[in-house]
Amino acid sequence: MKGGERVLTVPNALTLLRLLAIPVVLLLLLAEEDVAAAVLFVLAAVTDFLDGRLARRRGGAGTSYIGTILDPVADRLMLSSVAFVLAIRGLLPFGVVALLVGRDVLALVGTLAFGGKIPVNKVGKAATAVLMTSIAVLMYSPGTVGEIMFYAGLGLSLVAGLLYVAAMTRPIGGGSPGGNPGGNPRAGRR
Repeated sequence: MKGGERVLTVPNALTLLRLLAIPVVLLLLLAEEDVAAAVLFVLAAVTDFLDGRLARRRGGAGTSYIGTILDPVADRLMLSSVAFVLAIRGLLPFGVVALLVGRDVLALVGTLAFGGKIPVNKVGKAATAVLMTSIAVLMYSPGTVGEIMFYAGLGLSLVAGLLYVAAMTRPIGGGSPGGNPGGNPRAGRR
């Protein structure tokens, strides 16, 4: 954490709530309380949207170093863990879920390795939105529509991953990681 930086911010509190919701959603899914799990999952997804919006609206005052780390961790943990439970229940194939989990692990390692300095691209935002929506649909009403959306979201996330790798391997803006010209470590905070 940077010296003098505020940790207790509204965006960070929302991210923490999302992290705390993960085990509850998983327990509800394992108990086959799918409607309750879907509702809590959607509420958690809304906090993801809200924390990013608040952080951007407040600029430097709404972002924090810890937020740039915790936000993507919360997203990845929520998506991967819920998808894993859906695979256990036979609602998603294990191979596809393993691909998602592998992608999420690589994304988390990249986020931690670069201290949250990887800028979020639009394809990655779209992928997260489609994956979150598909998971909610699969929890509420398992079937083809949710699966198709899941595959579309996974495809978008793989494209986003390639774009992240390309951005990280070419020095732009003075060689700062991710082509972040100002070197602002909070640029990736959604």
